[in-house]
Amino acid sequence: MPEIKLNIADLVLDHDNPRISHAAGQQEALQKIVQDQKTKLVRLAQSIVDNGMNPMDRFLVLRLNQTPRRYIALEGNRRVAVFKLLTNTAVMSGLDMPTPMKTILEKLARRFKKSMVEPLACFELHTREEGRYWLGLRHNIGHEGAGVDSWKTLAKRRFEGKPPVVQALELVTERAGLSPAERAAITDKFPTSTLERFLENRTVRAELGIDIKDGRIISKLPGGEIAKPLAKIVTDLATKKKQVGDFMKTQDMLDYVRKDMGKSHLPDMSKARGSARTLDEIPLSEFKKARPTTPRRKLDPSDRKTVVPRGCPVNVTDNRIAEIYRELRTLELVSAPNAIAVLLRVFLELSVDYFLEHNGGSLDFQTPSGKTVWKSLDKKLSETVDILVKLGVPQSHFANITRSLSVKTSPMNIELLHLYIHDRFATPEPGALKAAWDHAQPLFEKIWP
Repeated sequence: MPEIKLNIADLVLDHDNPRISHAAGQQEALQKIVQDQKTKLVRLAQSIVDNGMNPMDRFLVLRLNQTPRRYIALEGNRRVAVFKLLTNTAVMSGLDMPTPMKTILEKLARRFKKSMVEPLACFELHTREEGRYWLGLRHNIGHEGAGVDSWKTLAKRRFEGKPPVVQALELVTERAGLSPAERAAITDKFPTSTLERFLENRTVRAELGIDIKDGRIISKLPGGEIAKPLAKIVTDLATKKKQVGDFMKTQDMLDYVRKDMGKSHLPDMSKARGSARTLDEIPLSEFKKARPTTPRRKLDPSDRKTVVPRGCPVNVTDNRIAEIYRELRTLELVSAPNAIAVLLRVFLELSVDYFLEHNGGSLDFQTPSGKTVWKSLDKKLSETVDILVKLGVPQSHFANITRSLSVKTSPMNIELLHLYIHDRFATPEPGALKAAWDHAQPLFEKIWP
């Protein structure tokens, strides 16, 4: 198992990462990691930008391609996901993520430099099976102490010294039965200082049915009764229903709890028990389960408003081309068909040029007289397909795009794309543009894996 040094561009996400089960491509894998990790991913990005890579962590990788050089990250997918978001913010336009999370990541991306982490220390595996033992050891699966022994709650507190405000936030986000939408509203920009005012005031704490001893929140109430008022305070602040300035004085906080909060959110003091417990001593059974959300209607892919379908597994790594791809993902077909037609033609040629330049191809040739001539797009496209076939991709994978070279009625016909630019009477239709993308997407997926 040799040690190797890789760059960020060399790593791809594992489509079969146990965190997310199976993903159809890189975009879907990234989306699933974002959904699974949420603010944890932001904290990891913040840590990497502020402190660099953890020197105790390395990547376990499995070679995917020799040319272009690509390795699957069997261990380290969260870090790879962070790298993708920080080095190519355009990819976030195609992801379903909370706006505050996107804003924070974009700010971190402006501070991030590849040189902060590259080259990346990796161990190359020969087979996926070879990595199973080490992955199990890393994540403490069935090895009974042979791997990393996770700290228990008491050990974590000794190390972290969690202040009461963190204890309260964790109680609300993890045990108060919030819906996914309510939890998503609680971002890193949450006004913790305002929540601290509630917790630091002895009179207000008494109204909430809690107290603080040795830096830990304690209460004689059942878990569900403790969670009710804290959840109301946190969600009102997170959704800006209440502002920081509303709670500058003790009387402001008391009026809110006694008058504005509502009886359903107040703790039932009659349920108090004999002795106080810390939050960690309260069993999960005493807390309310999370409210299920109404499942979203599954969208019909043919109904898409943009030329690029949602969840398209194309991961553009070149900055300029990534910006063009972002515009193709966001412009609506009904309102901007002409712009989309031109951008599609440009995206195709620049993608093909990028691939040829990085895989031993060329963009020009010498005539018998010694003159240098640029190759036509259809010639470059044909050569790109030939190289991919030699790399092991089945010829049938490119049937539609190959057909477009010779069949004038094909929506991806090169001559038709030229006409969209040079003929003022050639009007692109949304349906034809969607069909053109669908024909070319298998090629784009291989150029930008």
